Amino acid sequence: MFERTKNLGRNVTALLLLGFFSALGNGMINVFIQPYLKHIGLSPQEVGLLQLASSIALSASLIPAAFLADKFGRKKIALSSLVPILPGFLMVLYAPGFNYMLVGFVLIGIGNAIAGVTLNPLIADVTPRDKLDLVGSLSQILGLVGASIGMALSWVPQLIANSHSLLDAYRTFMLYGGIIVATSFLLLLPVRDNVKPSEKFVLGFSRETLIFTVLSAITGLGAGASIQLINYYFMTKFGVEAGELGTRMLVETLLMIPFTSLAPIISSRLGTLKAVVALQLASIPLLVATARAPSFLMAAAFFTLRTVLMNAANPLFWSLTMKTIGPEERSRYTMLNILASQIATGTGSAIGGTLMNINLDSPLYLTASIYLVQTMLLYTLLKKLDNN
Repeated sequence: MFERTKNLGRNVTALLLLGFFSALGNGMINVFIQPYLKHIGLSPQEVGLLQLASSIALSASLIPAAFLADKFGRKKIALSSLVPILPGFLMVLYAPGFNYMLVGFVLIGIGNAIAGVTLNPLIADVTPRDKLDLVGSLSQILGLVGASIGMALSWVPQLIANSHSLLDAYRTFMLYGGIIVATSFLLLLPVRDNVKPSEKFVLGFSRETLIFTVLSAITGLGAGASIQLINYYFMTKFGVEAGELGTRMLVETLLMIPFTSLAPIISSRLGTLKAVVALQLASIPLLVATARAPSFLMAAAFFTLRTVLMNAANPLFWSLTMKTIGPEERSRYTMLNILASQIATGTGSAIGGTLMNINLDSPLYLTASIYLVQTMLLYTLLKKLDNN
């Protein structure tokens, strides 16, 4: 696979490196954010509300962001995503109360909308069509490597907590992660945007776009119900801290690297659709096993394997969408896909947080049921699309 990465060009290389460093910084943030929120005294319902607020802000910003990307170019608008993200992130770290933190999550949601509708279409635009599978897989691998480095630092706050409070240590390391993410956007400067800005913005969608969007929304609903709250779940049920959580996430990330590398080979033998369906079906029982596990070690093992199986086909699914949907619709597809996914994920988080207050394990059972429905629809709808 890596022999084929030669001569990808400056644009693709810069965007791949941006993804690596951004994943590294986000890896540091993601492993600490839920322990941080728990240590400042937020309930699972309040954590779910923060994620819902961010999702609503992201969703409301997608259409304006896609319009601006088409009008002024994806590169310029991608850089502007830092304008709301930076103050929002600082508010999350240093907000004096829940309402201020809510505003911070809203600003981050706006910035994520801008980045979301620009960066993925931008890397597809600068990648030759015959290398989309390769670049998609390589992008995920580099992201996983970067995230694993960030997660590997998860024990440091607990080791230095003797001289600093654990809460202050979490906050400091998230700040370092945010600095890395912001700095990584400098790699956008040498990238040449190959798609010329358009004076017209057509808010229309093809049948293929709608099918892919529905599938992503159902997945987002299931993920929001329990996957996004899983660290809070593990902390509450088993009493673990960021060190244990980060170790699990690191192992998960390291396992995903070889699985992602093998994904193009597996799909070439089974076919892309059958490979995705098989991997998703295999992951669903492991969610149920996670909820029933008597120890953190067993629950972590089941959940880690579930995530590896569920996510292994992501770059192939992305490649399929980019091949099916033309350059002129990619920003609009990405906008609609993120819009539907975020609304569904935010709704799922609110539902999952409420259910977790009632019964700790119930959100995982709900996610397993939703994923089963999504997998059945995925096979039915995409099989018809493939036949057509």
